[in-house]
Amino acid sequence: MDRIRIVFIQNSIANAAFIADAIKATRDIEIVGTALDLRLGLDIVRSRAPNIILAQDGPGVVEFTDTVMRERFETGIIIMTAGNDPASAKRVVAALTSGAFDFIAAHGKNESMPSFLLSKIRCCSIKQYSNRARQGEAGKNNVIEQKTVAARPAFTKSFVSGERQTIVRPKFDVVLIGVSTGGPEALMRLLPDFPALMPIPVIIVLHMPKEFTGPMAAALDRKTSIRVKEAEDGEEPAPGKAYLAPGGIHCMLRREARGKLCLRILDGPAENGCKPSVDVLFRSGAPLFGSKAMAVVLTGMGVDGTKGAGAIKEHGGSVLTQDERTSVVWGMPGSVVRAGLANEILPLDRIAARVCELIGI
Repeated sequence: MDRIRIVFIQNSIANAAFIADAIKATRDIEIVGTALDLRLGLDIVRSRAPNIILAQDGPGVVEFTDTVMRERFETGIIIMTAGNDPASAKRVVAALTSGAFDFIAAHGKNESMPSFLLSKIRCCSIKQYSNRARQGEAGKNNVIEQKTVAARPAFTKSFVSGERQTIVRPKFDVVLIGVSTGGPEALMRLLPDFPALMPIPVIIVLHMPKEFTGPMAAALDRKTSIRVKEAEDGEEPAPGKAYLAPGGIHCMLRREARGKLCLRILDGPAENGCKPSVDVLFRSGAPLFGSKAMAVVLTGMGVDGTKGAGAIKEHGGSVLTQDERTSVVWGMPGSVVRAGLANEILPLDRIAARVCELIGI
């Protein structure tokens, strides 16, 4: 079996040794080059042709990512960051937007960090292998896949017959999305396919630390027609907007005393090891929206979202999941499918169009 080739760029000798020792203990991953800064690291990447780059965050990491993606677009980049610096969070999100695969908070000798990093490396490798397999299949069949997005009307459809006009109301009142590993890329591909005047709100839980969700929401907002913002406690979800749950705290829906529907950002124990938790969001929305709730479970490790999807189905709502072929990790969506809770299983590039069809726009 071919080993996963890594170039390791890290300016902390202590951290570098800690991570390198964990990689050396594996049989499927090898370090083929190291560097103390991004400039030297780029030269090594060009000469060693790694599968994956572990790159320390710092000034220039976005430009480094742009260059690697331009010269070697198939190379995976995992950014290592201290995870507690707003400037670092903005750089990391910009690198993700430019094509980096993922990031990891790598500060100090956290005993669980190496195993978490190794799982991300293997997930990235699986994605690369799947991409190569799809490209080979497309070449063999001489098929070029083209993405088309039909123009969609806003808010409602109007049908005029004589002097009478019938307004067709949306068939759903909310879209709830849960996503984890591979989530930034999945959302960057999904949300731009929603129309600018989406007739219902979209609420998203992405497993991401608190410093990163604000910059992530801003990056998504710049890329999409639908408005995207980080969710705030007490605000009323509005049509035409997507709300990204803040990291490190739960996001849920509540009906206030006067009947106003609000987002609540409340602390509480982690569920499935996650905070925010997809289960918490789905479970809160299920009784409020009933058959008018649509849940979407995208790529991610673990089982977060399965119990919540069960609550959505119990109250008459619908559940869509991303398929295994287009998922970076088919953990969360696969768990929902195995539990018999998925109404439909779809490739990522078909989900937005199908959501719009089901809403009736």
